[in-house]
Amino acid sequence: MRYPRFNPVTMFLYAAALAAALAAPTVVAQGLPKGGPQLQGPSRLAFLPQQATLAAMRDAGFFPTGVEPVYPAAALCPAAESLFAAQTRSDRSQRQAVFFQGFHGGMDIPVPEGTPVLAVAAGTVIYKGEGGSIGGIGLILQHAPAETGLAVWTYTEYKHLREVPALALGTRVAMGQPIAVSGKTGTEGGYYGAEGFAHLHLSAYFSAQPGYEADRAFVPAGGQWMDPLAFFRGMPVASAALLALPPAQKQVPIHYLIAGGASYPSGTRVIWPLACTPG
Repeated sequence: MRYPRFNPVTMFLYAAALAAALAAPTVVAQGLPKGGPQLQGPSRLAFLPQQATLAAMRDAGFFPTGVEPVYPAAALCPAAESLFAAQTRSDRSQRQAVFFQGFHGGMDIPVPEGTPVLAVAAGTVIYKGEGGSIGGIGLILQHAPAETGLAVWTYTEYKHLREVPALALGTRVAMGQPIAVSGKTGTEGGYYGAEGFAHLHLSAYFSAQPGYEADRAFVPAGGQWMDPLAFFRGMPVASAALLALPPAQKQVPIHYLIAGGASYPSGTRVIWPLACTPG
């Protein structure tokens, strides 16, 4: 995929657009009752884009794990770029330190605008919003342990959507159900220029309890950042445990859904957030 190169004037305009985005108020933001305590202290800082410190991020599992996706030979799946905690964008340019000290809070999957986005696992819609932040339009699902087969509560956040999803808060969704369409909101007028960058950004979190905050930032009660690829490995999902794995165990085959067909492997409770096609 090709990206435009930018001169100093473009970078000046990017800085101006970024400043405007940071100052812009949230236009639409809907979330279920938080269901947990108001979190304070270093653990909370790790989830605040502009206030996060490296120490707080490290304590909350926000660092590279070395885990990489392995795509199926029998299908063609949209591939992830700029993986969890990467310091570069999909075009290998350096990320701006203004957000999370320059580290990526998820993984990016480039797809054409309007591509159906699928629920990674069965869960409940707990937040959807549109505003001036760099994440654009987003949606968050909460997944109980029984819905993923993991021993923790997990959350998936889908960003840069084309439009606010019609799903009502509290709606239960099934694994693989279309929940939104991909877009490029939050990317236009900045680094990627007027055209923006059409892709799905997927973030993940986990916690031992189901409480959370969902306002201008999402904060799972007593929770941690989670490499989205950990969904396909199973427990443990903590970043420190993933980092300690031998290299061979960091190659993780993804679980996926064929458009209009079956999920693989059979009986999986988690799938890639975008449908694959037969290879």
